[in-house]
Amino acid sequence: MHEFSIISYLREIEIIFDMRFFTISLLVSAFSVVCLNVAAQTTAPEYYVTIGVFAIQENAINFTGKANKMGFSSQYAINPVTKLYYVYLLQTAVKRKAFAFVTKLKVESKYKDAWVFNGHLGENYIPDAKPIAVKPTVIEPKETKKDSVIIETPPVVAKIDSSTIVKPVVKKAAKNKFFNFKFINSENGNEVRGEIHFAESNKAAQYQAYKANEVIDLPPPRNASGTMFVSTVAPGYKVLETTVNYKDPLPVSSGTGSDGEIIIPLSLIRAKRGDYIEFNNVSFYKNSVVMQPQFKDEMDGLVDLMKENVNYKVKIHGHCNGTEARDMITLGTSVKYFESDPGNVRKTGSAKELTDLRAETARRYLVSQGVVVERILTKGEGGKEMVYPQNSVYANYNDRIEVEIVKH
Repeated sequence: MHEFSIISYLREIEIIFDMRFFTISLLVSAFSVVCLNVAAQTTAPEYYVTIGVFAIQENAINFTGKANKMGFSSQYAINPVTKLYYVYLLQTAVKRKAFAFVTKLKVESKYKDAWVFNGHLGENYIPDAKPIAVKPTVIEPKETKKDSVIIETPPVVAKIDSSTIVKPVVKKAAKNKFFNFKFINSENGNEVRGEIHFAESNKAAQYQAYKANEVIDLPPPRNASGTMFVSTVAPGYKVLETTVNYKDPLPVSSGTGSDGEIIIPLSLIRAKRGDYIEFNNVSFYKNSVVMQPQFKDEMDGLVDLMKENVNYKVKIHGHCNGTEARDMITLGTSVKYFESDPGNVRKTGSAKELTDLRAETARRYLVSQGVVVERILTKGEGGKEMVYPQNSVYANYNDRIEVEIVKH
């Protein structure tokens, strides 16, 4: 009798564990389905060589058509995040291929402002896809008898993902009046980085400077008419001078933004500079010849262009912020061009010497990648060709190089 009771007891435990194992298997299967669904929606961002961005679809269609008439294979697609239409000539998963093509495009075509967008385009892409909740089918075990052993499991406490909590949006409060002066490339509609300057008259020596393309809380001018004398500063573009009535800016406005800011679009015309390549991400560490890491992609694009066309020769122009002498960091014995290194050497020198060494650093990197040194000339410009005022919020962009194509 005692033996029969033990066997019955073991059989009941076996049934309970079998049912629980089956339930766990179903849960694992359901979780696998969730993972597959998420993986199907999450793809690595791609690189698009972009020549124009437009808010209106018809403008993107027209711009695409013009590029195709010039022999390019141009397409356009919507950015699902910004809801803007991007016109592009190349889509690739290979970053270096994109930067090589954009460099070639800047040199050999009219699209001097082409750039590389890294992300997703197209209506079918779902940004930040969340896991699809699949409720697993659970088969409940049969009720056990009173004398059966019940194995209890601790309750599962669901964790709340704080990232899913929608916080209320608090709008900014203007002390004066909100404006957004948008700099737009007149040819392709791209946004242009720059500064907007405000003065009391067209002959005033003093001015207030703000970043373009941002919401600014602008105080009223002191003159009785409420006229703002506006001028633009954007590298590679002609200066635009105009006036805006602070009291009634709507006649020159394109509308208002989400913070109630008055949007003033300013169409800028490209300055004719010959065969120069402008590097959008060029930057050096302060008073140093060491390039910052984000510059490497564009340098590699130049490497590939030089290797593809052996007839190209370039002249690298080095620039810096300000004309005064300073303490500087040179490469020394280091061969690391995009990060600081114990081999770097500190010294005191002129602005001209700093820019000579910056141009030489760029040349040394090209040579290290297989470009023949005789194809590369260098020149340090000192601080005499700053694109922004020395104390500007964009003053760091004065620390740059420009590459001139001197022979085809």
